[in-house]
Amino acid sequence: MSLASLLATARELGASDLHLEGGLPAVFRVRGTLRTHGEPQPPAALTAMAREVLGDDWAAFVERGSADLSRVVGGQRCRINVLRTSRGVGFAIRLLSSSQATLRSLNLHPDLARLVRPTHGLVLVCGPTGAGKTSTLAALLQEVNLHEPRHIITIEAPVEYSLTPRKSFIRQREVGRDTPDRKSHV
Repeated sequence: MSLASLLATARELGASDLHLEGGLPAVFRVRGTLRTHGEPQPPAALTAMAREVLGDDWAAFVERGSADLSRVVGGQRCRINVLRTSRGVGFAIRLLSSSQATLRSLNLHPDLARLVRPTHGLVLVCGPTGAGKTSTLAALLQEVNLHEPRHIITIEAPVEYSLTPRKSFIRQREVGRDTPDRKSHV
């Protein structure tokens, strides 16, 4: 089964995440619950998928044992973590929304917009995996973008939400692609 077909199944199931591990069936996270689906994934097939997804980054993956990237696979935007495990190559994939995140679309309280009104300061968004940290940050950046003529620079690993400039000038940089990799200075 191809990665694109697995992602199509994830969309049909309404899954937020897809987990793949050699010798195990695909696992989909649907409304917070993990559900297995289909036959076990052959380790060799997952290695081939990883080589295809990583392309020129395969050698770096072999050296490090993991890689984080964002890609469009089968028409679906994804954040992909490729990792080495005791069973070979595994994947942890988050399906990303193609729509722009806004405070309203995420049903966030409008008072959150006050966090981005000052021109100085620090805002920390914390929480467990899948709690909406990245979506909240994208919505806050979109709030600035829609209402303020500012210069916004993001440094992300990887870029998940592609922001379209409106009133602000936006530069989104991905670690390892657009900036030096964390490990390149060691």
